[in-house]
Amino acid sequence: MMNTPGISVSNPIAVYQKACRSTPLAEHATSHSDSVRLCSWDLRPMKQVRIPQHSALTIAVHLGGVRRVRVFTENGISHRFSKPGDITLVPQNQSIKYFIDGPVNFATLHLTESAQRIFGDDCGQLLLKMQACLFALRDDYVMASVRNLLAASSLPPLDFQRYTDKVLESLAWHLLRVVSDRAAEGVRLAAPGTVLDSDELDFAAIAEEIDMRLGDRLHIQELADKAGLGRTAFCERFTEHFGLPPHRYIIEKRIEAAKERLLLNGSVTEVAYDLGFSSASHFSSTFKSLVGLTPRAYLNGQHRQ
Repeated sequence: MMNTPGISVSNPIAVYQKACRSTPLAEHATSHSDSVRLCSWDLRPMKQVRIPQHSALTIAVHLGGVRRVRVFTENGISHRFSKPGDITLVPQNQSIKYFIDGPVNFATLHLTESAQRIFGDDCGQLLLKMQACLFALRDDYVMASVRNLLAASSLPPLDFQRYTDKVLESLAWHLLRVVSDRAAEGVRLAAPGTVLDSDELDFAAIAEEIDMRLGDRLHIQELADKAGLGRTAFCERFTEHFGLPPHRYIIEKRIEAAKERLLLNGSVTEVAYDLGFSSASHFSSTFKSLVGLTPRAYLNGQHRQ
């Protein structure tokens, strides 16, 4: 894997600063050799963020913001997604590429080789030398510990450093237990420069997103962003998979939903606005062009004749 020009792979903070185009909001470290370092970040809306390889084990803690963050694996975009409260463990010397729907507030814990001193023997190597990424694990202990440490700046400096040491060291031991339990399945991250094939797009997640938002003004660009593609490439691959362009697919899904809602609701106007049409007349003309009947005629049972 290639290193980022001008950035030392031994400095994970610098790597994140460059990749996220940001500086840490807060930064805390253990008093001995900076073996464990905690940073908090606000990430502005970006479609994709690739964090290059560096020499520290990194734990990304999803504190807040957008509720769907996915990663690029060797098999394509992950089906799972990270949400606030989840953590992701990224092994040292592995890059990771995130697909993000909007702004994210997160923290990073970086454990260097010198973190071995916390464990005192070789047991720490299971954590520090882990091989596979553990993505989107729910971990209330890590979340609470990180939030408490970030909020504890009112302590006197000496007490705060002692508190920081204890919290970061306890987090290291907790993460060793997480890895030792082997309950989570590892994710093999995509190598830098891997090209995403159309068959690897998570079309099921895209279709689910459309179904959940039939009443919204759903822009094609939003779907393209979720897929990590430009608008043109997304439309081409979507059409190849579904046999319809995205806009036509959404319209047909809305009309299918309208058939059911008309029979339950009985109000053409309410159904029109519930499904995101700009007016009842626009809905009626679209409905008739696809069904061959006006919504009122369909409601009156003419579709059964």
